[in-house]
Amino acid sequence: MAVASGARATLNCEHLLAVSHATLDMRDAGRTLSSVLAEIERGELQQKLNAQEINLLRQIVRVSFTSEYSPREIFEACRAGNLGIPKSKP
Repeated sequence: MAVASGARATLNCEHLLAVSHATLDMRDAGRTLSSVLAEIERGELQQKLNAQEINLLRQIVRVSFTSEYSPREIFEACRAGNLGIPKSKP
């Protein structure tokens, strides 16, 4: 799961949108949630992102995989400053 290039990455809303879409693609191809989450645990991402960013990616994968929130909702919440996790639905 590609997130960002470079020695040290910083997540942005476009990255979270891409992660959400990639999660849906993997789910639709038959991957399990645990196998998608395992992509985040790979050494490459662990070296590029800090613990808070890794946790955010885990949350994005979970809410995307379960269709709790759509990629668009995640992107819009991120742009609104909610770090990609929309506030609870009413």
